[in-house]
Amino acid sequence: MSTTTDNAATGTPVAKSIPPNHTLYVNNLNGKVKKQQLKKSLYNLFISYGRVIGIIAMKGVKMRGQAFIVFDDIQNSTSALRSLQGIMFYGKPMRLSYANRDSDAIRFSKQQIDEKTAALAATSQPEPKQRKEKPRIPPPPLQPPPDRTLHEQHIALMNSEEVNRAANAVAAAEAELQELPLRDRTRRIQSVIAAQTTLVGSAVPMMTEVQPNSTLFVTNLPNETTREALEKLFHQFPGYNDVRLVPGREGIAFIDFDNDSGAASAKDGLNGFQISATNAISVSFANK
Repeated sequence: MSTTTDNAATGTPVAKSIPPNHTLYVNNLNGKVKKQQLKKSLYNLFISYGRVIGIIAMKGVKMRGQAFIVFDDIQNSTSALRSLQGIMFYGKPMRLSYANRDSDAIRFSKQQIDEKTAALAATSQPEPKQRKEKPRIPPPPLQPPPDRTLHEQHIALMNSEEVNRAANAVAAAEAELQELPLRDRTRRIQSVIAAQTTLVGSAVPMMTEVQPNSTLFVTNLPNETTREALEKLFHQFPGYNDVRLVPGREGIAFIDFDNDSGAASAKDGLNGFQISATNAISVSFANK
């Protein structure tokens, strides 16, 4: 069905406006992302704006890079459309609009239902008679797994939550060091060295957790991340104030909020968020 009408006076095509509805049409998605990972990331992104009752994403040639997000309320779908328009998602800016009609999403859902019904019908056919097989000798019982080696224990230690917090503390201290005047750096270098020593040996359990505050420290950002992209991502949380990129240091940023509760909400909502195909950001409280 055509989406344009002719202006009677000028003969110029005029785009037909689509009325707000529960379903958002999203395109310009990264077609290289696996379907299940794409749906999970879309859910984590859109759930901040209201209850999501359905996400439809297919990998067919005609539907690659497209998805439908179905909300339970038109107000929620409208809020998501306005806030997320153009946000960088897996390295590409998302384009959002209302679906032509809610039934668009239903039509594609029916296609999936038909495929599942056909698969169920195929499995319900009577099975051919099977030949009697000779009894098999059962395999010997499995031996209990050996104790983990020292190498495996070391890997588990380096992936522990304490070590990750220590690494974030070191990165935050180093970033803040770059912003200090030269005369103040010597004293701060000592604190950085002390933080680094907690990454090895028995010092790991002694790491103290950073207390909640109004500033967040974000790491593992893509090098091409812009201030505008981070503003779109964090401004959806209450109390958002500002984004601070560190000159000469790619992949990290500081996010300021008016209060601790807003920062905590953003930390819980975005820690581990897959901002690109290769980068899941880490969000923690900054050292004060």
